[in-house]
Amino acid sequence: MTLLNRMFDVYIDLNIILAVTALVWLTAKLVLARFGKRLTFTLQLGLLNGLFAIIVLSPAIVAAYHTMLAADVLPVRLPVNLADYAVAHYLRGGIAIPAEDFQSLLGLRSRVSESILAMEPGFGKGVALFLIAGFACFGLRLTVNFVRLHRMLAGCHLWRRNGRVRLLLSDLAPVPFSARGPCHHYVVIPSDLLAAPEDLALVLRHEFQHLRQGDVTWEIALECLRPLLFWNPFYYVWKSEVEQLRELACDQKVAEDARVDPRSYCMCLLRAAQAGLKKRQEQRTQDRSGGVASVALLEVHDRLLRRSPAQKLRRRVEALMEPDRLQPHRGILALAGLAMVSVIFLTALAIQKPADWSQDRLMLSAIVNLERLQIINTFGQRP
Repeated sequence: MTLLNRMFDVYIDLNIILAVTALVWLTAKLVLARFGKRLTFTLQLGLLNGLFAIIVLSPAIVAAYHTMLAADVLPVRLPVNLADYAVAHYLRGGIAIPAEDFQSLLGLRSRVSESILAMEPGFGKGVALFLIAGFACFGLRLTVNFVRLHRMLAGCHLWRRNGRVRLLLSDLAPVPFSARGPCHHYVVIPSDLLAAPEDLALVLRHEFQHLRQGDVTWEIALECLRPLLFWNPFYYVWKSEVEQLRELACDQKVAEDARVDPRSYCMCLLRAAQAGLKKRQEQRTQDRSGGVASVALLEVHDRLLRRSPAQKLRRRVEALMEPDRLQPHRGILALAGLAMVSVIFLTALAIQKPADWSQDRLMLSAIVNLERLQIINTFGQRP
């Protein structure tokens, strides 16, 4: 197997693992909602970020697992490979189709992958060109957003600095937002907010909480993967969940401070939305603060096939007025996290191609050869 084939297999595995994990996450949320259980937003966000990191690292984890098996560090191989399970089930009579058709079905993924990588005329070439165009388009968009954000930060005025954090004032930013570079974190505040000290204090609490949660770093990671996962709908489902929980968790942490009045905080969000929409209408341009690597206080522009800014603002206000949410014991959290990690690991193992020819696959190959021989002998018989 060439390096390109291996890289493409890892790429497909990542997309499948992300889809399975997203479905498990949504199912768990639905089950908890049916039982009237509501976890804290901070906990949900932490779980999502942790699971995403494990998804990205899953190919390396699987490779390490196979390396330890080859070195006899692990005594037992987990029998979870779907291809091996299907072959064993077929040999027991559980699948009633011709052996040659079944073998062809097992090799479907390999044939499709080779067709795409070789850019064979038809399906393979079409998919390959689609992926190349998507990688190039979204990669260019990512680069443009980084450049746009850099220019936005360069056009701001330094207000204060504290360690690696820089507070910047902007005459163009519709709403406050947080960003980061290789060494420094940035909080950009619209200049108009200086005239409203109470709102400014709440906004700074909100943006500093984003920095403490590492939200900008996670946003960078998600955006950098967009060119690779642009065609996967589960990527957008996952990103939408993270974006929503990120703001709700931040609001929740700010509102937990006894010195913060939830009503005043909600009014601050509303005034920020009004000011942002007004400034955006005056500029008549795209929101320059909404580029990659930034986390805004709120959105003031519509996004296709996404929740509208009004819906998101309403959800945040309603969440602030909800009663205390569930914070399970650490032991229960550990078990739930272990279960989710196990799902990711077992899924990663299950979709791997078999490393070699097992006894069951040799038996299947023998059955295929016998069927072919029978067909040849049947042609030679007299009617």
